[in-house]
Amino acid sequence: MVVRKDKRTTLARRDSAIVIEGFLRSGNTFSVAAFTVTNEPGMHVGRHLHGAPHVLRAVRLDLPTVVLIRQPADAVASYLVRRPTLTPDDALLEYLDFYRAAWRARRGFVVALFDQVTRDFGEVVRAVNARFDTSFVPYEPTEANRAEAFRLVEEMNRKECRGEVVETHVGRPSQERESRKDAVLTMMGRPRTQRLLRQAERLYDQYAALALEHGGTQHR
Repeated sequence: MVVRKDKRTTLARRDSAIVIEGFLRSGNTFSVAAFTVTNEPGMHVGRHLHGAPHVLRAVRLDLPTVVLIRQPADAVASYLVRRPTLTPDDALLEYLDFYRAAWRARRGFVVALFDQVTRDFGEVVRAVNARFDTSFVPYEPTEANRAEAFRLVEEMNRKECRGEVVETHVGRPSQERESRKDAVLTMMGRPRTQRLLRQAERLYDQYAALALEHGGTQHR
């Protein structure tokens, strides 16, 4: 797969400890931070390429792999706040492309729903340990761990955004981002967009059912 130079350090490789991947705004940065909080910081984590080819590569390398997924309306609305030049249709087509392509490798990864990630990422780690016979330390959602995870999230955002924390980009709760999402959700009411959204919702349901098989809890 072709990867931008600045993304090569996070590309899955044979010695990666784990790969955590999902559509943008689906808990990617928080998941990586939460994993790092309770596991050795020197572990290589494949992450943040936001494309199904990265998932397929990870499965082909037989690596412990997590695919993150969020309800499509929420994921797309948050994504469009970050990328206002895109249309809702553009974003939904990206969502569909990602999860349709990754689906064929579904027996090689664990699914983590966004609500599960934000509520208790430790559940995801335990599912990975059970599926891949690994011994990663599960994240515990304590105040101290959450504070450290958010610190790492902001650190990653600064590296991406030239030393600043940008509220439309940072992978933690943001009041500014939430205030802009309502306008984006209004844009998603057009008939063609609604058809794409229904397709994405059906695909989400497939992944949610798979998450149940992996020992997670379904959240709607």
